[in-house]
Amino acid sequence: MVDDLKENLIALDAVLSSPNYRLVKARSGEEALKYILKQDFAVILLDVQMPGLNGFETAKLIKARKKSKNIPIIFITAISQDMEHVLRGYSVGAIDYIFKPFNPETLKRKVEQFVKIYQSHSENLKQVRVKNSMEFLKNQQFDFLKEVVEERTLDLLSTNEKLREEIKERKKVADDLYVSHERFKKIFKASPSLMAIRSIHNGRFIDVNQAWLYFTGYQYEDVKNQVFDWALFTCIDGHKVDLTDSEWNERLSNLKVTYQSKNGERRYGLLSTEIIDIQDESCVLILVNDITDRERLEKEMLRFDRLNLIGEMAAGIAHEIRNPMTTVHGFLQMWKTNKQPLSPEFIDVMLDELDRANSIIKEFLTLAKNKASNKTKQSLNQVIEPILPLINAEAILAGKRIQPHLAPCPELLLDEKEIRQLFLNLVLNGLEAMDAGGALTVRTCYEEDMVVLEVKDSGNGISPDILDKIGTPFFTTKEQGTGMGLAVCYSIAERHHAKIKVQTGQEGTCFSVCFHRSNQKQSLSGEKP
Repeated sequence: MVDDLKENLIALDAVLSSPNYRLVKARSGEEALKYILKQDFAVILLDVQMPGLNGFETAKLIKARKKSKNIPIIFITAISQDMEHVLRGYSVGAIDYIFKPFNPETLKRKVEQFVKIYQSHSENLKQVRVKNSMEFLKNQQFDFLKEVVEERTLDLLSTNEKLREEIKERKKVADDLYVSHERFKKIFKASPSLMAIRSIHNGRFIDVNQAWLYFTGYQYEDVKNQVFDWALFTCIDGHKVDLTDSEWNERLSNLKVTYQSKNGERRYGLLSTEIIDIQDESCVLILVNDITDRERLEKEMLRFDRLNLIGEMAAGIAHEIRNPMTTVHGFLQMWKTNKQPLSPEFIDVMLDELDRANSIIKEFLTLAKNKASNKTKQSLNQVIEPILPLINAEAILAGKRIQPHLAPCPELLLDEKEIRQLFLNLVLNGLEAMDAGGALTVRTCYEEDMVVLEVKDSGNGISPDILDKIGTPFFTTKEQGTGMGLAVCYSIAERHHAKIKVQTGQEGTCFSVCFHRSNQKQSLSGEKP
């Protein structure tokens, strides 16, 4: 009895304690091997999970030794009934598996049977020895006959031993196959995942488990030995996976698909397949982990996130517009109360506040996906080069400098006004992030079918808690900012099928706008990217 936990050995001792048995306890695989070198055993009860040599490694070493390779090994383990673990146990020489918590009566009966086999084997050996001794005594006066008898006896013993070994091996293989079949059958029937076995030869369904019937809504009689096109799955990208194809021999692993139940409900699952042989017939083992509830929950959470974002945006708009409206309302209230004409100075303040409110509304409308755009085929460099002098002058006034590096790039479909707005927003943010003397690098390049626009500052970087909120409307760290600049940039990039990537650190922050030419070509041909 091999187990690293003392309490488990005590439990086994209590169950198997008998005057007919001599129980030997080992706390590790190494200690068990020492006992096996010294004496023979009727059966070995071996734990799988142990420090040092685990059960699988210990079993391999026992089976590798000639004198101990025929000792039956029963794994007693708390590992879940996973087919991979079970098959591995049988591959290293186990004859049976018992899973914790085990049934004491079952364990006693199994050990009792192995002990009987061992005792029967020992008794046969004794009888053979006695018989040989008697033959030797009877024929000791006849040397020649004695030699002949001994040679024949040895030949017979050798032949009998070979027969016994062959019978034992065949019995072990048969027992292993039976146990494996029973284990697989139990796992197949009790699995919470949809499982089915389909013949490759004629396409009929050999068997399906209860989970398959539950999720699909079919009756067992509808499926058993039937050929029909239910096993037609659809990938998320629209590709069909037809498992009714008689030439299907592909192995899949957790492929996300949709399938349709008997009542027409569309469900989601992760599809895996494996080619197996059942009674010399090639079959496909189909396994589907149903994730419909998870998908619905994720969609619901996404909907809640969108509602939350809408609420935040509404609150931001209300906050930003309420300030100028409060100012205008205050001056008009004062004019109504005093009944005196407002001074031009107050009127200018009201107009400035109304212009500010109008500007916020314009920026918010820029976020709209269906905003009309006028895209023409042109170079990115041609769009941003004309405004570089203006940006450079702005930088010089602040004691900073612009470093442009514009490489030749292929033409793209661009809305000139929107790209300039995106570029100006990124550049002005970069200039504001730097102290006097800082340098802002503007770079364009063409790499891996992408045209890239980079704006890199030499500031102190962006903290992680702020980085997650970048691009959220009305989120700003500036005292006079509206929080719409980067949100507008992300919206413009999306309308151009581009992606904005942000890299930040102590040496500064780099915003990269990546225009994929393949998406641009699809847009030009009218296809959805």
